[in-house]
Amino acid sequence: MMGKERHFDVSEIEAFSERVDGNRVPGPNQLIIERHSPRRFDMPYHHHTSVEINFLQGCGMTYSFSGQTVEVEPDRLVLFWGAAPHRVTDVEGQGLTTNIYLSLGQVLRWALPKPLVDTVLSGGVVIARPRADIDNSLMDRLYAERDLNSGAWRKVHLSELETRLRRIGLEGWETALSPESAEPRVRGNSASMLHVEAMLRYIADNFSRPINVGDVVASVNLSQGHAMKLFREVMGMSIKDQLTRSRLSHARMLLSDTDDKILTVALDSGFKTLSSFYDAFLQSNGVSPGKYRRQLRNNAVSV
Repeated sequence: MMGKERHFDVSEIEAFSERVDGNRVPGPNQLIIERHSPRRFDMPYHHHTSVEINFLQGCGMTYSFSGQTVEVEPDRLVLFWGAAPHRVTDVEGQGLTTNIYLSLGQVLRWALPKPLVDTVLSGGVVIARPRADIDNSLMDRLYAERDLNSGAWRKVHLSELETRLRRIGLEGWETALSPESAEPRVRGNSASMLHVEAMLRYIADNFSRPINVGDVVASVNLSQGHAMKLFREVMGMSIKDQLTRSRLSHARMLLSDTDDKILTVALDSGFKTLSSFYDAFLQSNGVSPGKYRRQLRNNAVSV
């Protein structure tokens, strides 16, 4: 699994910090970049509304997305939407990971190849084909220039990232985590994206509470009818469906990583009743929550 040895100047490595999720949501026409020496963290899953790009230099990593495992080899670029709870569960080798966060609206405005965008928005984890010659130099340059915050420099950096993602869409990629069956239809202008991003952020921050569609709509200065129509036009699903998807993703994580009772999982995930949780979970996963947990643990034992 390991590639050729690569040496790093540790003085240039930004210390890894357990920042709150809100700090990983860049503003319009902005990006956030971090770099650290990865290690396994016994820390809770986190989630955010940004699209995340990870590039592994000299190390391999194992991620868990709501309890589902994704293994990535060294010198590979990974792309996913951070709405699903995720964390690093294992690291192989010593190297660096460069993490870049882009706003969802920014990525949608680029109008990247539709199959790529649909895969990401449906929950798939995209692993680009090996292109260490391109990605090593791109990530090193972006990190070295991270403090060049003028509008002109930021435009250049975003343009370089857009080109790289567009190339992935044309070259093809591996889907390490099968996306959900929903296939979003992505369209909308910049103002639409800002409103939808605000609603997505509200859902991500509050889904574990008993909020409803009206609460989500109230987070933006729009009428309920217009907000619901706008959300569906941009995301290809209703606000209610996105709220349920976020809750189910969190529930799968709890079923995987805790011994909490099913009722506790349901309530902690924002469902008002156990029956509504069972109905939604069965429809999404094809099995009951209890069977889902048993299957995960039986698979872990057999590995």
